Amino acid sequence: MRWAAMGSGLFCPVAVCSKPEHITLFARGATGELLYREWERTGWSEFYSLGVPMVHRDASQGSVPVGWLFSACSGEPDRIDLVAGSPDGELLHMARTAGEWGAFECLGAPAMMRGSIAIPLGLAGPPAACSGRPGRIDVFVTGHSGELLHTSSDGGDWSPFESLGALTVRAAETQQPLPLSGPLAACSCGTDRMGVFIRGPLGDLKLKWWDGTRWSEFASLGWPQVLDEIYPAVTVAVPLTGPPAACSWGPERMDVFARGPDGDLLHKRWDGRVWGQFECLGMPTARDPEPRCIPFTGAVTACTWGPNRLDVFARALDGNLYHAWWDGSWDHD
Repeated sequence: MRWAAMGSGLFCPVAVCSKPEHITLFARGATGELLYREWERTGWSEFYSLGVPMVHRDASQGSVPVGWLFSACSGEPDRIDLVAGSPDGELLHMARTAGEWGAFECLGAPAMMRGSIAIPLGLAGPPAACSGRPGRIDVFVTGHSGELLHTSSDGGDWSPFESLGALTVRAAETQQPLPLSGPLAACSCGTDRMGVFIRGPLGDLKLKWWDGTRWSEFASLGWPQVLDEIYPAVTVAVPLTGPPAACSWGPERMDVFARGPDGDLLHKRWDGRVWGQFECLGMPTARDPEPRCIPFTGAVTACTWGPNRLDVFARALDGNLYHAWWDGSWDHD
């Protein structure tokens, strides 16, 4: 397994979006700028800056910084949509159409009605976005009540936030709600099929699935397994130490990545029938006289631009942004 360094300067990947044979990677620079870099068959471009991300309000309220992390998706060939949150818990949106970037706009926040007055509740985490079908964007985010919230757009207005529920835990022969926490990941898997992933409170991987008609409950996809230190013939479950990233190249494939307990990157896939076990993709190796492994520490993001192609990006302890890809094998020179 080989990891290629893409740059230093504390470049932290925040989102990635792909189209056939094209990738747009977004990262946070050392000065707080939103950077992006694009890949086509001829190779990677330089990093371009979109400035420090801000959402501009009216003259009395001024500008508000955009929170990290972002999520990106593309429902149309010439368009990229970015979603993020504000410090006030509002959902923000920016799009690039035909090569031109717009500005961040505020899409509002979930609210609780008190009589005829809507009281904003705010969002409790960064959003995740995917495109369930051409021309459509689906956005998922955790609300302050701990529930999974969903809004969507078919190119026009955005729908009101709807609650998709929370995690549940069995206690005293009843199912008790358990608030969600941590960043989400979402990906479409064929037309009108979507999965939402989150790291569970016990460190397992959780999935909520839309089959085109209804949402499932959150289900556990398990934990990574390692050899027991005392009894090496036995494996034990260990928790994930970072939020998941997910992508899908078609209706019979989903790939999920997350950081393992040793700072390595783990991968789990669905082949259209069953979920495989977690596999370890390792970590970068320093080019020192005595090679040493460099653990991953930051966010992980992943995409696919076609069948049998996966690209994953992560930041490691040395401050470098690293990239690995699969086209039948994870090993590349």
